[in-house]
Amino acid sequence: MSLTLSARHRQLLRQAATRHGRRKSDCFLCEGLRGCREALRYRPDWLEVAVFSASLAASGQADEMRRRIPPDRLAIVPDEDFAGLAVTEAPQGALLLLRRRPPSPGAAAPRDPLALVLDRIGDPGNLGTILRTAWAIGLHRVWLTTGTADPFSPKAIRAGMGAQFALEFEPAGSLAEARERLAKAGYARLWLSSPRDGVSCYDAAFRLDGAALVIGGEAEGVGELPGAPRVTIPMPGGAESLNAAQAATLLLFEAVRRGVLGTPVPAPPPEPAPRPRV
Repeated sequence: MSLTLSARHRQLLRQAATRHGRRKSDCFLCEGLRGCREALRYRPDWLEVAVFSASLAASGQADEMRRRIPPDRLAIVPDEDFAGLAVTEAPQGALLLLRRRPPSPGAAAPRDPLALVLDRIGDPGNLGTILRTAWAIGLHRVWLTTGTADPFSPKAIRAGMGAQFALEFEPAGSLAEARERLAKAGYARLWLSSPRDGVSCYDAAFRLDGAALVIGGEAEGVGELPGAPRVTIPMPGGAESLNAAQAATLLLFEAVRRGVLGTPVPAPPPEPAPRPRV
């Protein structure tokens, strides 16, 4: 027997679709099979209510996910009703209403060897993509300056593909305030990503261990921070810049290649010397 959606649930679902409503209720939405699976895998205690369309429930595609949901938290609704609740144009039939909860005592994320700071990343899709990269390379925490998009907006959740449930988020204030807080946390150096006039990301001088990497927003880039070194991704072509998600991916995987995060990537073996002709 499934749950019948109450008026309160419907109100929370509507509120969670807007930034103001998410701030007011502490609730947000996760839609789509993959994202919902990751939410239930990492944060089952965040679940307020799950909503499945009748066709999804009948198809068997969500059976594994359904076993993770208490019966009194699952509502199965007609497809037409689900379409009115969904926030995507082509809904897959799975929608979770989640409420963020603080980590339990002793469960705080471990300290990362590299801190990632996102400075006024305004596009939720870019933000979610960067979070997915941060998750992929093994980071546990991401620092967000004032003016950065909401990581729990529907678009950011879709782009993150589950990253928001595996990461913790640290409000960092302004970039200057972030530098002070990061220094107290043991990150003495901040590298500012820049499309030009910085140290090449492939140069040995770009030292990341124990440092913080700041990725700036699409329109204005990284804010000014006197004395902070800049890092640049070499671009031999004529493009003015990369977008924030592309730049973050390249710089973060450079940290993986160097062994700052994860296992160092071994250098390829040298080419064998050509055999002399007989």
